[in-house]
Amino acid sequence: MKKEPLERYHKLTGRVPITAQMASESRLRTQVWLKQGCNAFDAKKKISNPMAFWTEQDVLYYIWLNKLPICSVYGEVVKENEVEGQLDFEDLGIFDLGRPILKTTGYERTGCMLCGFGCHLEPKGEGRFEKLKQTHPKMYNLLDVCKNNGYTMREAIDWINENGKMNIRY
Repeated sequence: MKKEPLERYHKLTGRVPITAQMASESRLRTQVWLKQGCNAFDAKKKISNPMAFWTEQDVLYYIWLNKLPICSVYGEVVKENEVEGQLDFEDLGIFDLGRPILKTTGYERTGCMLCGFGCHLEPKGEGRFEKLKQTHPKMYNLLDVCKNNGYTMREAIDWINENGKMNIRY
């Protein structure tokens, strides 16, 4: 889903794929970036990652500073401690804190909607399946439709909750 299309693109066109991978996203990406930099034109799998040295905060700051629109599932980019109508030290000019710490008001990351990896760690009310029920009810209904080895995803979650002493919410 991710790597094969890039390899096929390179093979068909001779052009080097460009991605927005950031070294800060994983230890492996950091190691690869330290070894070959942003452009791996001499590597076996040629690729260009011009955003490799950016961090998530860099991206959020660029969006915030330039008032760029973003996909609605992420919400808006706001200061980390921003409360509607509340001033902070930076607003008052008391401290120059430099760049603000930013976050999104919606989803922080996206991925496969029904992926359960790490869902047992999510706080009550913030679970991906709880949010999915509100934002994409038709996708949420797939918990009762998609089957693997004869069991629906909801049945599997219930079994994990009971036998694994988990508390996955949906």
